[in-house]
Amino acid sequence: MKIQVSNPYLREFFGQLEFASKEQEQKTLQSAEKLIGLIEPTKEYPLDFVVFRLTGTRFRSETFSHTIPGRQLADDLRVWLNHQTSRSAVPIGHATEKILTVSDLSRLFSVSSRTVRRWQKRGLVGQIFLFPNGRKRLGFPESAVEQFRAAHLKLLEDAKQFRLLAGAEKKGIVDAFEELARQEPSLSRNQIIGRLMWQTGRARETIRYVLADYEQNHLDKPLRIGRKQRLTAREANQIFRLYRQGTRVCELMKRFSRTRPAIHHIVIQCWTKELQNKKIGYIPSLEFELPNAGDRILDKSEAPPAEPVGKKPLTREQEQQIFRRYNYLKYVADQLRKELPLRKNGIKFLRKMEDTFQAAECLKQLLIESNMPLAAGIAGKHLSTGVSLSELIGEGVVSLMRAVEKFDYTRGYRFSTYAGLVIAKDFARKIPAETARPDRFAGSDVENIADDVRSELLADAGAMEKARQDLRQVIETNLDERERYVVLNHFALDTGVIKKKPKTLKQIGDDMGLSKERVRQIELQALQKLRHNLSPEQFELLTG
Repeated sequence: MKIQVSNPYLREFFGQLEFASKEQEQKTLQSAEKLIGLIEPTKEYPLDFVVFRLTGTRFRSETFSHTIPGRQLADDLRVWLNHQTSRSAVPIGHATEKILTVSDLSRLFSVSSRTVRRWQKRGLVGQIFLFPNGRKRLGFPESAVEQFRAAHLKLLEDAKQFRLLAGAEKKGIVDAFEELARQEPSLSRNQIIGRLMWQTGRARETIRYVLADYEQNHLDKPLRIGRKQRLTAREANQIFRLYRQGTRVCELMKRFSRTRPAIHHIVIQCWTKELQNKKIGYIPSLEFELPNAGDRILDKSEAPPAEPVGKKPLTREQEQQIFRRYNYLKYVADQLRKELPLRKNGIKFLRKMEDTFQAAECLKQLLIESNMPLAAGIAGKHLSTGVSLSELIGEGVVSLMRAVEKFDYTRGYRFSTYAGLVIAKDFARKIPAETARPDRFAGSDVENIADDVRSELLADAGAMEKARQDLRQVIETNLDERERYVVLNHFALDTGVIKKKPKTLKQIGDDMGLSKERVRQIELQALQKLRHNLSPEQFELLTG
């Protein structure tokens, strides 16, 4: 299970801790509990300080000089602590001290369970324990509670003023909200909530939670809401990205002050736009249009291997079967996309399209991985050009990606023959030392290959500039921070979007504290993401 921490340096460090011994892991968990209680949200902490407090070891490296905001550090440590303790939950009977649950703390301090969970962000340390009923639940050691009490006396004193909302008071807040929206329709949702704060003496979050709870339980009676501030394109894309990452709709409703139907509308709109802009290219076949073609082509009894088996290459039959499935899935995705403007799209239909794309992508990945030895072998023959082997393999993988998309499996040829010629041709075009030897690439067969894989340059400067702008947008939208850094620093364009003097994979690895091979893997993953969303001209602009 992947740890969902936001800081990339902490994520890398936590990944290394996975290989620690049980004894070292327990010491690190105890140190993390103490460190959370010491962190001040407004300060910044060097990574080497955090590593020293957790492991007792100091590292002298440029990577460990990075600073982390206190609030982010506390949140990430809490996420990691919960992740680690949930994997090996300690039975509550084996605990060395009394363990209090969220319900226990709610009764002890007369607060809600939501308040207890908010206290976790203020330094209250909890762990996942195994309870007698076999369920894993959050618990708080008594010593950690006492430590939190001593450090936050005023916070706990204020909590005594808390009183639970009765059903009548909740209904009164909802009625008052609707009345204000009716009387002054020009008010936004947040403005109405602000007025209710003064009328009821309740916090903004409390009122927002009451309204969200009402909307969730009364979908047939939505609130009459006054004028809402129009969402910007950036906010709409943020809602879509959060939804795709697994954020619940109710959380998005609360965060962006929108109703459930509004969130669904934004998600559908952004998802539809993304699918419409995806690049779909496939080798057509009359077989695809026959009745029950899907049942024959996607027959599970003849499913291809999920991954390459050792170093053994794919057989001719396996290769034909995979390419047949790959192109049919892209054909199906293209047919589904044609229905987008003709129907009222729903989440299920869009998810079906997305699943079809992902299934095709898995087959493409299988073909690339199966032919990686071919790319590495051809790259090894070009070492005399002065380019490193890692750089040559990277170029070979890009050529492999093009070859997979353009290979016509219906002719019955082996893909390795076609891919080898494509890789060699691309090396001749991109490596000056090879370009000076045209005799190595003469012959009608290679010329035919060149016709198949040649990318057309943009017709004029205006179109070229638009391609660059679109490329910037696609990179920003589809890649995470680490992938974006690798792509922007390794490839060069004639614009400020990407540095004119590209860095080598080793230089990028030194910057990020990663090995050269790991950087190459990140680059391959990023290129595969971009390949779906870039036109041939834009992909050529990036990699060529």
